[in-house]
Amino acid sequence: MKEALKNLLKHWPKVSPTIPSTTRSELFYQRLYRKNRVARTIVTMAGYGIIISIVAMFLFLLYQALPLASGASVKELFRFGIPEGHSRTLLTGMDPYREVYYRLDERGHIAFRRIVDQKVLLQDTLALAPGEKFLCASKGNLQEEIFAAGTSQGRIFTLRVDMKPVFHGNKRVVVPSIESLQTFVAEPPSDSLPAHIEKLAFSADEEGNFVWVWENHQAQVHGQFYDADDDSLLRLTIPSPWGNAQVSALALSNSGEDLALGFLSGDLYTFQFTNPEMPVLTDHVRASAGPISALSYLLGDQALVVGNTEGNVTVWFTVKSPLNIEKITLVHRFQSHRAAVTQVYPSSRNRLFLTVDARGGAHLNYSTTSQTQLVFQPSDYPLQAADIAPKSDAILVVDARGRVGIFQLTDPHPETTAKTLFGNVWYEGYPGPAFVWQSTGGSDAFEPKFSLIPLIFGTLKGTLYAMLFSVPIAILAAIYVSQFAPFWLARWVKPIVEIMAALPSVIIGFLAGLYFAPLFDKHLMTVFLTFSLLPLVFGLGIFLWRLIPEKHRTRVSSGWELWIVVPIFLFTLIFSVALSHPLEVAFFGGDIHQWLTTSLGMVYDTRNSIVVGFALGFAVIPITFTVAEDSLSHVPHSLTSAALALGASRWQTVQRVVLPAASPGIFAAIMLGFGRAIGETMIVLMATGNTPILDLSPFNGFRAMSACIAVEIPEAPVGGTLYRVLFLTGLLLFAFTFVINSLSALIGDLLRKKYARF
Repeated sequence: MKEALKNLLKHWPKVSPTIPSTTRSELFYQRLYRKNRVARTIVTMAGYGIIISIVAMFLFLLYQALPLASGASVKELFRFGIPEGHSRTLLTGMDPYREVYYRLDERGHIAFRRIVDQKVLLQDTLALAPGEKFLCASKGNLQEEIFAAGTSQGRIFTLRVDMKPVFHGNKRVVVPSIESLQTFVAEPPSDSLPAHIEKLAFSADEEGNFVWVWENHQAQVHGQFYDADDDSLLRLTIPSPWGNAQVSALALSNSGEDLALGFLSGDLYTFQFTNPEMPVLTDHVRASAGPISALSYLLGDQALVVGNTEGNVTVWFTVKSPLNIEKITLVHRFQSHRAAVTQVYPSSRNRLFLTVDARGGAHLNYSTTSQTQLVFQPSDYPLQAADIAPKSDAILVVDARGRVGIFQLTDPHPETTAKTLFGNVWYEGYPGPAFVWQSTGGSDAFEPKFSLIPLIFGTLKGTLYAMLFSVPIAILAAIYVSQFAPFWLARWVKPIVEIMAALPSVIIGFLAGLYFAPLFDKHLMTVFLTFSLLPLVFGLGIFLWRLIPEKHRTRVSSGWELWIVVPIFLFTLIFSVALSHPLEVAFFGGDIHQWLTTSLGMVYDTRNSIVVGFALGFAVIPITFTVAEDSLSHVPHSLTSAALALGASRWQTVQRVVLPAASPGIFAAIMLGFGRAIGETMIVLMATGNTPILDLSPFNGFRAMSACIAVEIPEAPVGGTLYRVLFLTGLLLFAFTFVINSLSALIGDLLRKKYARF
């Protein structure tokens, strides 16, 4: 039986299973569907990836720039009583690390204490006579702790305080020290009256010279100068043109060259100590309706803070008039106090200053912005002394009840407001409000200026000149290549122009800055003549060409008319070179540069907007030409053939049919070129003087936003104000590009709808 089954299976016919054709078709379409779905998913993910990348870039720029809008705030860190009792505090200060503070009281006791646990690190008592006490004190330098104090017996003590960090392994310890510098009798004692030092202003410059100015018990103002080179004291005779008016406040600049005196009448007198032996009265103004109660020079020695008994706070500085006359002028006003302003404490880092009133209120102001950054009440009692930490990150106050308060100050970017970024600001040393970009200076007293208006203006100015040069050439070339040129010529021209787009912009900028700029400067008259004569000569050439009988013109093969253009251009160039010098001598006195300056008030800079427009135009031409030519070439031939068949000329066809039909693409080409020009960096960086000025003249340079970022970012401390402002500049550049592209798409759609009939 088994053998029979084996034989049956062995001879059974082998039939392969067959699949109906409909099943094979279903499998094919299933595989095609899966492939299409995978491809669609990949494309969709790529599209969303681009959108996410753009949004992420925008959010990152916004995140980096947003801290510029943050305001000032204070937070109480410590508050404790003074162990020495309630003796009046004359002076206080702290180290840069906020670990140690010192206090000088009226009994001459000076003590250094650690803030955390109030441990005494160093203390001393100055050698006062029996019954003698300190009546006033003044710091002489914003960069180091040097101060002078006047006593009730006419003596002045000058000391230096140092709080130096010493590292033991990884641990930092602040070691304080006291050094006595000068002690002298400023007012000799009298039999009838005590020799008091009622008010004192002190200054110590970088060379070790000291200046003291004080008011004595008889309301007289005297001064003394210490010459570090000669190690000698010189008595100063200060003029007193105010008569019987009573001095209510006085202040010396940090350099010791300027003195300001405020009076109960509200008058303000300023003196200059350029020659210490002969102080000169420089100005006199009515600075306040009420008595002046506090004066202080800010960092840089130009801005003078004036506070009065009505609580008003103003900032004045010397302004030069058009007649070259210097006059101290009211520039900034700040929020008023509820009581008389008693003290002013300037910051050692910027134009920040603290004003204190008689009720214990404090205002934190920033001079440049005319803004009161912060209003707070550090104590319910009047403040005897206060100080801003060296890093402007803390405020130290001592009130009349002998309590010390230390507040953490957070004000990272006081220089930037909407007004300083986009408005005109009156800066120190300027004759009036202006748009100024100047991020760095030669000294620590420099006042940064962050107006973005010159950068925006420079970007648009460079783009304007580039578009004036590139758009006519690119669009007319696209029209010729797509509509008039023979195929063999178009096949060569278009790839060559597209290759120009691959030329690195740094090469164009290098050639523009180091070759074309000096060439244009040397042959300026030739350049003007060439660009002026070219349209006229070409127009004349076209006119003469039209005069040739048509039977002769038709003998010239299409495309070969370009060979006529080259001789015309060379002829114009040679003619301009030959004619430039005689014309320059005849009409411009032999020097067109000097003529521009004297006659038109325009200074010709070697690297200017003409050079930038010429160089940047070459970078814009390829992209504008390519997109415009593609748009013109894709106009259906049926439209042009129909127009030609109806008797229209070639140019009429282009003008009435091709250009309207291709207008969305042409507009997109111009907008792409505009975006390319507005975001260009290397060309505008190398071919301009990078001068942030507001002047539309083509003979000077400018500073574009992109070039400013490239120049400034290596010098910008991470997280600093300049760093944030540069990110804001990048955000604006991003927004400009986004708006331009959006408008391009919107207007392109409107044009497509309008000319949809084509």
